[in-house]
Amino acid sequence: MCEGETPLAAIPWLPFPYLMRRLPTFLLALIAFLAIGAGPASAAGDNTLASSSPSAGEVIDLAPTQIQLKFTLPLGGADAVGKMGLSLSCESQLVNLGPPALSADGVTVSAALTQAPPNGNCVFSWSLPDTSTGTFSFTAQTQSTTTVPGTTPDGTNTTIPTDGETATTTPRVGGPLGLFRWIAFFFVAALFGGIVFIRLMWPEGVEYPITEKYFRQISILAFVSTYLVAVAMNAQEGSTGIGSSLSPTSWGAMLGTKEGNAIILRLVCIAVLGSLTWITERIFVPSLNAVVIGSLSITMLTFGFDRATGRSVLLGIILAIAHMALISVWVGGIALIWRVVLHGPGDIDLVHALRTWSRSNTPLTIGIVLTGFAQVWRLDGLSLINSGHGRVVLLKILIVGALLFVSAVIRQFIMRGMQRANSLNEKVVYRLKRPVGLELSISIIVLALSSWLLAMRPPYILLRDRGPVVEYAIVQNLEGKDDFHVRLSMSPGNVGANKVLVELFGPERIQNFTIKFTPENPNFPGYTLFVPITRPGGALTTEEAGMNFKAPGLWTATITGVTTIGDLEPLTTTFVIADGTTVTTLPQQGLKVGTTTSPPTTVPPTMAPTIAPTIAPTVPPTVAPTVPAAPVATTLPPG
Repeated sequence: MCEGETPLAAIPWLPFPYLMRRLPTFLLALIAFLAIGAGPASAAGDNTLASSSPSAGEVIDLAPTQIQLKFTLPLGGADAVGKMGLSLSCESQLVNLGPPALSADGVTVSAALTQAPPNGNCVFSWSLPDTSTGTFSFTAQTQSTTTVPGTTPDGTNTTIPTDGETATTTPRVGGPLGLFRWIAFFFVAALFGGIVFIRLMWPEGVEYPITEKYFRQISILAFVSTYLVAVAMNAQEGSTGIGSSLSPTSWGAMLGTKEGNAIILRLVCIAVLGSLTWITERIFVPSLNAVVIGSLSITMLTFGFDRATGRSVLLGIILAIAHMALISVWVGGIALIWRVVLHGPGDIDLVHALRTWSRSNTPLTIGIVLTGFAQVWRLDGLSLINSGHGRVVLLKILIVGALLFVSAVIRQFIMRGMQRANSLNEKVVYRLKRPVGLELSISIIVLALSSWLLAMRPPYILLRDRGPVVEYAIVQNLEGKDDFHVRLSMSPGNVGANKVLVELFGPERIQNFTIKFTPENPNFPGYTLFVPITRPGGALTTEEAGMNFKAPGLWTATITGVTTIGDLEPLTTTFVIADGTTVTTLPQQGLKVGTTTSPPTTVPPTMAPTIAPTIAPTVPPTVAPTVPAAPVATTLPPG
């Protein structure tokens, strides 16, 4: 070392002595890190993976229905397996897994996939209560297949290819239908209420050119908006797009319903009223009185069939007609006042129109409120807080209260401030234009809420079944605690292959939805049916899918599931499978004893892909074979 040089050990920033002391620790950590990343699977405890399905590094071209793990050491029983931690992510997207199940050998665990994994790199991680952990990866390049959760008795996957066919989804037209219905509500009400206002309260209005222009515009908009409602309704009824329903020749699906026939009749009446008001004086021609009054009446009658179901159906139809007629007179009067009467200053007849309109406010308000509350009682009862429909009704009541307050202020100004007026001057027009416009705007908001409510299901309304009606030989309706409600339908009810339809009405969310079929005769096998739905809906197993009831006589069905608050109390029912020569049907639960006819059950015309018959087991009686059900679309709402 030369003179003036500083020794290395004296350099304060060089931590060489520290590194020398910690070198063994760093080397051990590096070796451990390399050991962890050296293989596809590893464990922190004593247990490790012997094999897996899919295996580490495997490229799969069919979506698996389960992940299977085989360990080198016993796992400690079902309790230890129930505490396992499992996760699967493909391309950073988590894939839902069912609870792990332990096989009879004590070292093999399988977990069902409740959804198909997306294509790409998939990483599976596991952990045991004894701190053993590990991961492995595989690559998913799946083709279009239909998969259902569950396994067959021998542990093999139940993946059924669809031969390249992909499932099609029904176009969603609920949003456009609600928008078109809202617009049509306003313009139909403006046309109807405007004609009633002119005929009963302001006959002099036909002398104004602005009145004729107003009715021409309103009639065109009412016809177009109602036509769009019919288009959207047909698209919803026929499960097609709006574009393919634009032509009236394609409205066959809608014509088979009361609502569809009502909207067609309403469209015809609007066209007649529009042609009459094109020259407004025609509504006073004596020879056309029957046509005018008939078209007005039929237009309102059609609104009675928008929701012709629930409690007291006949009373509901009458209430709906009266409620819509009163609202139409209210809205039509406001629109005519704002657009025509307050268009500018004028003579005494404009003042008379305002006074007559103000005097009509009280009976209209009473009628609207009474019919509205009667409809709320019929549709919602006392379920205003605990149902979505009821909460929207409460919102509508608050807005209607604000509307009545604004209306009362306007009427008070007209009845007091214009008591001795002989003409309508500019100052009064200016003072009334804005508050009347506010009242009209709030009325339009109320109509929007009415359109929203019509798209919702009230507590006392059952949605109309759609699709062809299928008669089932055995129908069991089961209800239990925590809103657990299931309908089980089977046909033909004989020994051999049977079609089984499972419909879930509640709760709103469910997991591990299974049905165990157990024969009374111990010499025949039972079935465990995994139902792949997690919310109210339906699942169908066709006759070709393997639901082969081999034992005649009494069978027991036990329905289980898990909801957000824990395990649901099982539902149990019994039914009889005939020997093939006669059909014996037990009375349905919830029906009177002695009922032998089964109510019709609606099944969509397009069924889900059927399960291959190869999964139908031929096993000893002690083994319960597993048959997954294929999900199908239903008429039940989510919630």
